[in-house]
Amino acid sequence: MLSMKKLSTIFSAVIALVLVAGINISVAQSGDVVDIINDSDDHAIFSELLEMTEMDQVISEQGPFTVIAPTDDAFEALGGELDDVMTDPERAQNVVVGHLFQGEVPATDVEPALDIAVEDGDIAADNGLIHSVGEVIIN
Repeated sequence: MLSMKKLSTIFSAVIALVLVAGINISVAQSGDVVDIINDSDDHAIFSELLEMTEMDQVISEQGPFTVIAPTDDAFEALGGELDDVMTDPERAQNVVVGHLFQGEVPATDVEPALDIAVEDGDIAADNGLIHSVGEVIIN
């Protein structure tokens, strides 16, 4: 049986590796892409848009998908434009669709293709990948 000192040392070493290596603990989440976005504290607005446009039903049943999920801060940075998106169903649909891609596209391919910085990427879901970003793609 491990002593408390050894257990503490092992635990400290694992935490240090996670911090130093930048290992993403969120990768261990389970559920489809919609479940993970809905469970996120940082993606309430995107979650609301998914529901409002009924795209949540589409991307929770099929896949794989890659979802570029803007944070709430990214949406709030839009200022008055956010109100336009939230009140115009066609515009909301366009914004949501612009953040969804068929297949699993890793963050290293998304960043140069969209010229966007991925804050937290390659979050695995049962039916695809999620990349959290700090800006909204407006077409």
